[in-house]
Amino acid sequence: MKSFAFLIFFVLPLSFYAQTKTALFLGNSYSYSNDGVPGMIAEIASSLEDTLISDDNLIGGATLQDHSTNTTSLDKIASQSWDYVVLQEQSQLPSFSQWQVESMVYPYAEILCDSIFSNDTCTIPLFFMTWGRENGDTSNCESWPPVCTYEGMQLELRKSYLQMAEDNQAAVAPVGMVWKAIRDDYPEIDLYSADGSHPSLSGTFLASNVFYTAIFHDSPVGGYVPDGISATDALHMQEYAANIVFDSLDVWQLDTTNVKAFFIPDFPIGKGPMGYFFNESENMDFATWDFGDGSEAYVQTDYWEVVMHEFPEVGEYTICMTAWKGCESDTYCQTLHTDFFQSVPDVQNEMNISVRDERIYFPECMMGQRIWIYDSRGALLDIRKIRSVKFNLSEYSGILFIKHSSGSIKCFVN
Repeated sequence: MKSFAFLIFFVLPLSFYAQTKTALFLGNSYSYSNDGVPGMIAEIASSLEDTLISDDNLIGGATLQDHSTNTTSLDKIASQSWDYVVLQEQSQLPSFSQWQVESMVYPYAEILCDSIFSNDTCTIPLFFMTWGRENGDTSNCESWPPVCTYEGMQLELRKSYLQMAEDNQAAVAPVGMVWKAIRDDYPEIDLYSADGSHPSLSGTFLASNVFYTAIFHDSPVGGYVPDGISATDALHMQEYAANIVFDSLDVWQLDTTNVKAFFIPDFPIGKGPMGYFFNESENMDFATWDFGDGSEAYVQTDYWEVVMHEFPEVGEYTICMTAWKGCESDTYCQTLHTDFFQSVPDVQNEMNISVRDERIYFPECMMGQRIWIYDSRGALLDIRKIRSVKFNLSEYSGILFIKHSSGSIKCFVN
């Protein structure tokens, strides 16, 4: 009969992936009313353990054409690498006739996006789709009938903002469409100020929740609510913001595929200061490794590769792995001692996993999960799905590393 000795260890993330994002806001009074959309997004983010670092140039009545030649706006774009630059046009212009929008709006959206990409190709221009006026645009109704009603004006705004995003490899924060849904379903929530154009406090709150969802790719439900808005109204606006953004990601051209970096380390007994690292990242294209010992960074392009690294001597090192997905990255670090594995306690009974009679016994709750079996050199031997509480090891020999979603098992098979 083969004998087994084993240790089980688990490494948990040090955080719940709190995010920090940077955003520059270029717009006008729709963005700065009620102390401003940027500040309220920051409040929502902070309440949900995220961070928004922002700057802005918000000028009453300003158009995209104004911002495209404004020294302050252009200097702020070039001042740093931004995650997002938010672009908000004057409230009426995108609802005008096609030939007017093509001459008065689209060229300046392109100029601003070109400036953004010239500064950093990874910055996302994010267009602020605004809302139609409460009773339509009465000042332009006679010359352009589609804007005579709120519904008609909103439709024109939607078309123009989506076209700007499509033309410029940009995204849209669909504030206007969430506004319409709340207006239709909860007319008692007054989103307008007295002029029927600018946002009330509720309107600014709604816009801020849409932006939080678009920027952080997360639901604002449970986040900050300013004084003066009831919990019931706030919940409606939070839920509609999340639902409408996430239900039409392709329409808004929002990529919400977040990369999450994470790895599980192992320092096999008898291998000296040799480390084995199992990449458990999510949504990555490739990863870079810094082993904290002055060695050259290692680039991992194969997700399934077991990364091996020999440290110059036994000791403590901070290992950092950065996972990349396009322009997006996430870094995860652990400070480890190269002989830490020998001191890891046996937590077999806590997980109800055991090894006996040439088999590993898994709990029922792990049925359907996959396991990866590696040899002592880090070569992948097999990938299996757990279909039974008993898994037979008799076909293998030597030192095995068995990974599963809750951690790793190390078996010595004689």
